[in-house]
Amino acid sequence: MKIIQGIVFFIAFLSSSAFCSDYPSRPIKIIQPLGIGTPADIFSRAIGQQLSEKFGQAVIVENKVGANGVIGMDACAKAPPDGYTICIPSFSQVSLNPVVYPNIPYEPLRDFSPVVFVGLITSSISVSSTLPVNNLKELIELAKAKPDTINWSSWGIGSFSHLYLAWLESTTGAKFKHIPYKTIDQALTATLAGETQVFMNTPGLVQPHVKSGKLKTLAIAGPKRTPLLPDVPTLKEQGFNAEFVSWIGVTVPVGTPKEIIQKLNIEMNKAIADPKFVEKVLTPVSVEAVGGTPEEFASFMKLDRELATKLAKIAKINAN
Repeated sequence: MKIIQGIVFFIAFLSSSAFCSDYPSRPIKIIQPLGIGTPADIFSRAIGQQLSEKFGQAVIVENKVGANGVIGMDACAKAPPDGYTICIPSFSQVSLNPVVYPNIPYEPLRDFSPVVFVGLITSSISVSSTLPVNNLKELIELAKAKPDTINWSSWGIGSFSHLYLAWLESTTGAKFKHIPYKTIDQALTATLAGETQVFMNTPGLVQPHVKSGKLKTLAIAGPKRTPLLPDVPTLKEQGFNAEFVSWIGVTVPVGTPKEIIQKLNIEMNKAIADPKFVEKVLTPVSVEAVGGTPEEFASFMKLDRELATKLAKIAKINAN
């Protein structure tokens, strides 16, 4: 019996090795749980092109948006673990959603295998140019004086923008009206159209609208100022101690062969470490490249979940 079991194991091992050595032999799909034009979406399309050129196979990006990325992440979790489905989530989909959604259909730390930590995302808090404020303290004071009259747009309950909104309210006493949209693009469009007055996302996304005079950026949520908006001070410079930042990472369904994960990790690290790729793809969307091993990304995800849990409690975010 042991001999037969050994033969079966050996055959399975050879089949797996042959499968991995041939990978990829058909098109790969990247599931992007956020909308078109987001930092994670832009990275998805750029890395998809890189992988396509390297592997000689088509790499298709599919945006499956909704419920702060839950729809896309669920689809990725249920995909076959064969390396032909890659998911590129951000902070909210991995760290925050499991904390604030009571019946989330996936568990990131259980259902996904990490591939690589792409980078940290610097964010910015911007307002409509018609709002009579010029810094974050003035915005807070206005929201105190006129509670529930200033609309803050986000891309869903539990999104990174919503976390910051709730955190500001809980620590300052200000009161905004939260208007959640399905996608980041819809949230931005609403602010540009005057439906909402506050929008939070990357400096790269809002910079054109700041230059055109439609938006005013009041603060940078990150460790330092951004070269995209060098005159805008950080939260810390304005007396607000919020050091948590969003990020982008690459995962695959759990059970994906380690050899495939390693192959993807190597190719993606090459791109992340390439100055030209960083300058063209990451810097314009305010992403600070990180890279590293799958194990390092796994450790980061666990620690970030702990931080998100603490922040959600402080901000009293609950999607029930």
